[in-house]
Amino acid sequence: MKHQATTLKAAAILCGLSSSALAGEPPAQIAASTEEPTPSFDFCSWLSSKPGAIYKDTNNPWISEVSFSGRFHMNFAHIDGEGFDESDFSEDYAEYRRARLGAKIGFLKYFTFKGAVDLVEDGRPNGEDLDWGYSQWDEAVFSFNMKEAFGVPLDKFNLNYGRIKWHGGLEARTSSNELLTIERSALSNKLYQSARPTAITVDATKGPLFFAAGIASTDANSPSGRDSVEGFGTWNEGLQYFTEVVYTASDDLRLGWEFLYNDANENDDSLLGYKWATTLSAEYAIGAGGVNVEGFYGDNGDEEIGQTDARRQGNFYGIVVTPYYWIVPAKLQAVAQYMYAGAEEDQGVRTNSRYFRADTNGGDVNSGRGDELHTLYGGLNWLICGDNLKLQAGIEYTNLEANTGDGDANALTYLIGFRSFF
Repeated sequence: MKHQATTLKAAAILCGLSSSALAGEPPAQIAASTEEPTPSFDFCSWLSSKPGAIYKDTNNPWISEVSFSGRFHMNFAHIDGEGFDESDFSEDYAEYRRARLGAKIGFLKYFTFKGAVDLVEDGRPNGEDLDWGYSQWDEAVFSFNMKEAFGVPLDKFNLNYGRIKWHGGLEARTSSNELLTIERSALSNKLYQSARPTAITVDATKGPLFFAAGIASTDANSPSGRDSVEGFGTWNEGLQYFTEVVYTASDDLRLGWEFLYNDANENDDSLLGYKWATTLSAEYAIGAGGVNVEGFYGDNGDEEIGQTDARRQGNFYGIVVTPYYWIVPAKLQAVAQYMYAGAEEDQGVRTNSRYFRADTNGGDVNSGRGDELHTLYGGLNWLICGDNLKLQAGIEYTNLEANTGDGDANALTYLIGFRSFF
């Protein structure tokens, strides 16, 4: 399948002043000009200055803030691979990755609503249709500022309820606008799963320490499911529990820990395909570069959570290492990433859906499932207007081992990502 690539350009207008020369005898007195120079328009400054923030008045007890946000992401990819049956496969992709519009409203002094809707659903990599228009809520969260309401001696302290962005480690809690790689690693996506459960959470900050904890619904068929169009789910099934701690040790070092537990049973629907998981992460800046390291460990679960296939049960584990270097400070960045994922059972880990196991490439990849997975990524990020407008280019090598065919499948994927947001 071939898809036509879309080229996007942004232009900035530069303004200047002209001067005129005086000829002949000079007058006895020349009046000084009082005209102010016309400031030039800087597109990048405008884009990064939150142009959607249309109103803010902290003294207004009714409506204190109104702002809008949006993002538009595209991917272009070409994949060449060899399946478990030793046959070659190849395909090209052009995909509208995200088109999202959001709003934030502060009201009644202590309350905030933050929501966003997805405006495109591009199923072409799996042989489905491209649909523009309202697809589903991405997030829809009401927050209560308990620090201000009750004078709690913390830097921040919030109670939240609604459709949340579920985390699952460092990459998952990093916005898609700011990822170092074009896509998150397969291990991150295994925990994250793009889930949007309905949840009750608290988050607090005190100095260098951030803490969050929550309880969420596991009802995948409720409006909190990814395939629905409603904002909130029900509480008729089991529960999920999670906690997160991030410690900023210095300007150059940040440490993180997360724990996720799925209390669904075989009679419940579940947003998560595992029983529990934990992560440890470190972000370390070194001069003009840095490195992010994250370890994963978890249990895929068994019949208790509806995981009836014994090949997909047992423990899983792995590590993701992502070094980066600024070739041109704040403009051109080199990034590499190595990921290893392993499992006790034959199908305990899985590749990303993009683009190794896409239905349209025709490769025999065992639905991306195996017991060992290696990926190696290298790329460049060109920050035209910081993260607000950038191009990313990368090459990823994927090697999946499984107890089928000749034992492994592999592929090279060439990627270009366009990312913009305001």
